[in-house]
Amino acid sequence: MSNDRTERLVNLVLCLLSSRRFQTSSRIARTVPGYEHNLDDKKAHDAFQRKFERDKAELRRIGIPLQSGVDYLGDGEPGYRIARSDFELPQIEFTDAEAAAVAAAARLWQQPELQSGSSDALRKLRAAGIDVESHAAASPVKSLPGAEAALAPFLEAVASRRAVVFDYLGSRDESAQQRRIQPWGCAAWRGRWYVAGHDLDREAQRCFRLSRITGKVRLTGPEGAFTIPEDVDVLAFASESEARQLPSRATVLVRPKRAWGVRRRADQIGPRTAEGDHACFSYTDTAATAAWIASFGADVLVLDPPELVKETIACLQALVDEEETP
Repeated sequence: MSNDRTERLVNLVLCLLSSRRFQTSSRIARTVPGYEHNLDDKKAHDAFQRKFERDKAELRRIGIPLQSGVDYLGDGEPGYRIARSDFELPQIEFTDAEAAAVAAAARLWQQPELQSGSSDALRKLRAAGIDVESHAAASPVKSLPGAEAALAPFLEAVASRRAVVFDYLGSRDESAQQRRIQPWGCAAWRGRWYVAGHDLDREAQRCFRLSRITGKVRLTGPEGAFTIPEDVDVLAFASESEARQLPSRATVLVRPKRAWGVRRRADQIGPRTAEGDHACFSYTDTAATAAWIASFGADVLVLDPPELVKETIACLQALVDEEETP
């Protein structure tokens, strides 16, 4: 549709919404930009009538409830109008649970790449009288700094159906390995983002945790290169991937007579030294375990594995940065 016709249709809708009275075609020809013509010129008036009929059909085709009738105060000429009650959307009403979900989503999507869209959505909800900020405190959302950089390019790749290349450090990998996938979608499961898709090198379905991606995610190949299966359930892939994860062993140094929560969880304690006691326990969730250890501060020092050491340092640094931020 041309810009001129789009502008003319918008003007026509505004005209028909502006009054409860039926607007005759002659009045529309005089007042709506885009229909100007000499009413005494039969050829020009016939062209207007054809244009007006096409525009009425287009409005009805896109679902605008165009009414026709005769204004009892007029001269009996048929006219047209759009009833506001039929045209306007109903008032938006959220339950407390739905408003809390919106507030949680708004807090989650605060990374710079996605902040503009979430801000626009919140602004429209507030304009409609929906209070979502008051529910934010009841819906805490875990910060996902490791996944932020990877999330936006994955969403772009899913929308454009392009393959992606990235380096991935699995829980059992000593170094990051390059992976190539056709992404089907992203989902959050228990505070972590995942992407599921078809692994081009292994010719199989795979699911990856975004926080394990190192470096940048690079889009490659043409758009529309693949089709996403209709029955794909990324959330199910994420939960199954988490369930299949093998437990890891953590070794930490606990200061004497401190961090009793760590001691209770440990299935092995010793040797005991002047600096503290070595404690070992099993875990499957690196991020959650690191956050838990970081809550003990200087009373616990992670010794092994390196992945847990790195994640715990990142958690502690995040706490320091938060304290230093005015």
